[in-house]
Amino acid sequence: MAETRYLSELFSIQPPNWGLRGDPFLWEDMKKSFAAVPFPYNSRDLVNDIKRIFLEKTGEELSNSARPFVKEYDHGGSSSGKVSGRFWLNTAIPLLLSLRDIAESNMQEFDKILAEGTARYALRSHPCTPD
Repeated sequence: MAETRYLSELFSIQPPNWGLRGDPFLWEDMKKSFAAVPFPYNSRDLVNDIKRIFLEKTGEELSNSARPFVKEYDHGGSSSGKVSGRFWLNTAIPLLLSLRDIAESNMQEFDKILAEGTARYALRSHPCTPD
């Protein structure tokens, strides 16, 4: 019997850059939110769940212009506590969708990516990238 794998593993690969200083903290919150969600998982549901969690954690709808301040993410610095909607729409979600696709089609390849620990290979345009 195959071992159960969870979507939180997608968040083990960090993006090559962050939008604002609050984004790494939201990334970790997202990872925790997907800790009990097993593969396989529909890409559209993944995007919808990310949008829902973004709204729950920030109090703002996910959009390119969203830059909400989240007190729990404030640890000092010029953009501390701020989250970038543009980063989530243009970098994080495409990366997570790409990683999901790889995991769904070839878990051995996904495991190699996890071992390498970088996102550079996975950033590409994706048919499910949100508007």
